[in-house]
Amino acid sequence: MKVFDLHSDLFTDIAWRTSLGEKNVFDRIHYPKLKEGGIQSIICVFWVEPKYRCQPYDRFQNLLKNVMGDLIHSKHAAISHPSLAQNEENTEKINIYLGLEGLTFMEGWEGETTEKKIEGAFNVLHNNKIMHSIFAWNEHNFLATGTGADHSTQPRGLTTCGRMAVQKANEKNWILDVSHLDETSFWDIYNSSENPIIASHSNAKAVCDHERNLTDRQIKAIAKKGGIIGLNSYGAFVDLENPTVEKFIDHAIYVAELVGTEHLAFGFDFVDYLESYDLGSTFNTVTKGLEDASKIPHLLERMSKRGFTNKELEAISFHNAQHFIKKMKNLAKTI
Repeated sequence: MKVFDLHSDLFTDIAWRTSLGEKNVFDRIHYPKLKEGGIQSIICVFWVEPKYRCQPYDRFQNLLKNVMGDLIHSKHAAISHPSLAQNEENTEKINIYLGLEGLTFMEGWEGETTEKKIEGAFNVLHNNKIMHSIFAWNEHNFLATGTGADHSTQPRGLTTCGRMAVQKANEKNWILDVSHLDETSFWDIYNSSENPIIASHSNAKAVCDHERNLTDRQIKAIAKKGGIIGLNSYGAFVDLENPTVEKFIDHAIYVAELVGTEHLAFGFDFVDYLESYDLGSTFNTVTKGLEDASKIPHLLERMSKRGFTNKELEAISFHNAQHFIKKMKNLAKTI
């Protein structure tokens, strides 16, 4: 069964390995496991690690250079874009959509004013086929506030610059992703965006009471606007005490019953390839039985036994995400 993963940090691994002189990292390290898991399409993000929070612009440029340098020589990766969605059925390569997890680096972009920096950054990044963004990652920045940020001295929610960034994202027809945003920023983006939004890697707060998960009201709002929710396999967001495949499926059942399977997808957020790096934070809470991409077929078997039909599984695994990408393509034609 084909799989579309709405969120992956594998670019972090590629950047670290290439900085150490390794070659063909995607093809050697990641392609075999993605293929084993059935992943045909994936949103991979450029994410400035906590270790580099004091120099986000320089780190972002380094990530971009190292990752794109590896992908350009790949035999198994195809950089995709909503305008190229008609090629989605190509099974010869993994279709990679380029995204951004945190936009703090934009504040360091060239430009006389913050507004000029934002405009210039969006133009350059769009020309490099980037088409997705999460405004903040576990931080307060000049655009928005993420979960896990210190709110004691900083205002929450979307800033004036953040509202401008929403407008630019809409103009470029980028996918606006609300995973990692606190509730105030979530609703500010939801109410500011003319386009549907996604939560690429978030679960149901009613099933696991973690600040990174979505309330029922948020889930319903995403669905009402035609968006999708990608379920996250990271253990801390699956269950606070004992994350397992079955508890991951509990989230799938809950969201499906709340808004329908047509708004459900996967954004696995696997971390198996991040463990050996000094990222400034640790990510080691995995879900038992869903530790990496190779375990996806087993997950689908378990979901089938829990009551999901084959048609529903095909939609959740691939078609819902693909249809959302095509919807963004069609929106672009109307601009």
